[in-house]
Amino acid sequence: MYVLLFALSFTVFFGMSCRRAAASDEAIAEYAARNGDAMLKDWLEIIAIPGKSRQEQRRTEWFKAKFQEAGLEGVTTDDLGNVWGTMKGNPGRETILVTGHMDSVFADDTPLEPELRDGWIYCPGASDDVPAPLALVWIKKALDAMKTTPAANLIFLATVQEEIGLKGMKHYLANAKSKPDMVIAVDGQLGDVVAGGLGIHWHKVYANTPAGHTLHSTGRPSAVKSLALAVTEAYKYQTEQDPVIYLNLGVIGGGTTENAICEEAWVTLDMRSADAGALQKLEEKVFPAMEKAITSSGAAFRREIVTDITAAQMPGLDKHRVVQTAVEVLKKLNYGDQKITYSGATDGNISIAMGIPTVSVGIVHGENWHSLKERAKADTFVIGLKQLLMMLERLK
Repeated sequence: MYVLLFALSFTVFFGMSCRRAAASDEAIAEYAARNGDAMLKDWLEIIAIPGKSRQEQRRTEWFKAKFQEAGLEGVTTDDLGNVWGTMKGNPGRETILVTGHMDSVFADDTPLEPELRDGWIYCPGASDDVPAPLALVWIKKALDAMKTTPAANLIFLATVQEEIGLKGMKHYLANAKSKPDMVIAVDGQLGDVVAGGLGIHWHKVYANTPAGHTLHSTGRPSAVKSLALAVTEAYKYQTEQDPVIYLNLGVIGGGTTENAICEEAWVTLDMRSADAGALQKLEEKVFPAMEKAITSSGAAFRREIVTDITAAQMPGLDKHRVVQTAVEVLKKLNYGDQKITYSGATDGNISIAMGIPTVSVGIVHGENWHSLKERAKADTFVIGLKQLLMMLERLK
């Protein structure tokens, strides 16, 4: 029953303005109505495959098979697990890289049992971000079914390790024989138009003290106590919001047993800003304050840099046709507020930092991302798919 409604939603959405729609829109509607079952089946299937960053092997194989099934040329995987294939456009035309990431933040033992209920798919990772690389498969199938050759040459890329510092995209572009002329990074909320990237710095701060027994702990330094003081100091700077900054202490650990003085304790810091200078100033305040708290309480301070992604801003990018096309299409679809923002945290950060005109757009509407209560509105895949097809049609 739900599959039937899913397929009908394609027909209704595309058919409402059938008299005004171009022939390609009518062909998309017909194709979607005939293949809605398979699209939904694929979506539910890939969600249920574990894919935590650095553990995406099963998803890599799944997308490789789907890319081959769709008829993409030169389907390839690399040593990290990225998968890509190409679709030739008109000779001599530009190359557009369309990308979405397949990894998630959930461990392999997380129950992944997608449930369809009240028009939503409930499952960790339902929306972030497997609908994006899945859409690449169905874009290729739709273009073939409509006997349409894209104007531009297309590269469809499913990346890995996006959630731990955009490493898959960085690896792909660093090793690509030639750089694309434009990038469409499919990630985020449907309706987003992002033309800039946050600087993302991840750190790990350690406090170390001599170990000992609980019976000898009174008055002695403890890594736990020192780290607690440092965490308190760090959070004092979370309120600085001009320009906007983001500071999150996400993971904490240390110690060996209940009846021993903690010898080592640590905490991770995720620091982000679209302004590289603001991010540097934040670090110049936070880490000296943490170091003072740790050393003054008798522990040794150590800091480790885990990820360092430079804030990515390109002057004039908001006026580039890849960004303006995204805005134009959303207006045509009457979806979202069509506003351009500049604080993305997607694979597009890497391409912008390399000087490649890039826009990040969403594919579905999701809620509660990165939580066990994550869910995705099933019928928004329809709009997201049409958005991408319309963008590619206009980027001539």
